[in-house]
Amino acid sequence: MIQAVLLLGCFLLSPAAAFLRNAQNGALTSQLAITETEHTPNMLSGQISPPDPSTCQDLLHSVPSLAPLPEYLSNLALGMALEDIGCPTEALYLQLQIMRTEGKDTTETLLRESQKRCKEEGMDNTEVILRDLGGFTGEHKRVQRSVTPPEACTSEYGWVLYETAALMAEFAEKLPSIDLVREFKASAANVTQKCTFESWEHLDKVGKRLIESPEIENATIPTEDQVYFVARLAILLKCILVDFLLKSFQVYFG
Repeated sequence: MIQAVLLLGCFLLSPAAAFLRNAQNGALTSQLAITETEHTPNMLSGQISPPDPSTCQDLLHSVPSLAPLPEYLSNLALGMALEDIGCPTEALYLQLQIMRTEGKDTTETLLRESQKRCKEEGMDNTEVILRDLGGFTGEHKRVQRSVTPPEACTSEYGWVLYETAALMAEFAEKLPSIDLVREFKASAANVTQKCTFESWEHLDKVGKRLIESPEIENATIPTEDQVYFVARLAILLKCILVDFLLKSFQVYFG
């Protein structure tokens, strides 16, 4: 159980590295509740059941901190992933929150276009998700990417750090070319080479400084790019959640 929660916490809980260390030291005591009878078309047919309501609530409040990616984009991606694994109430809650800050039309457009892109990339095919994860063999594989990661980034948690840092670096390319953005990209590149908790913590600190910088306060991101990043993040989140649920299921039911 600790291994499964570690993998989820590595990405979802902020700060990620602190959460992992707490879990490794035995400070993490939460457990996953899994139902044996409920099923959803988007889950792994015949493999695991969707999480129960209390687990969905826990996941809802584990919103990723991915500065400088705007929080509403992270929340939208999390909502899409939660809906896909069988937490529709929590997904709707996040969507309504985003509507209050970004407006109904903007939210619905982003959601519709992001869902379309995710479908095109096979997010609704959970067998593909499992195959990409190596879920049937216990080996952890990366989300599809053309560059092979260093060996340190192919471990049980390393691939999560690698994929997340790579996505954040890609997002930073859309920001103004200032010293702090360049520092952020260098920190992200460092994570993709080392995949250590220390490198992730440094990236997190630089990201928080960046999001508070007045130099990017008025930076705008085209809708097409927002859709791209929401879809990419939603797919990554679903990979992590599916892996988490599969491991938890195996722990409980062998």
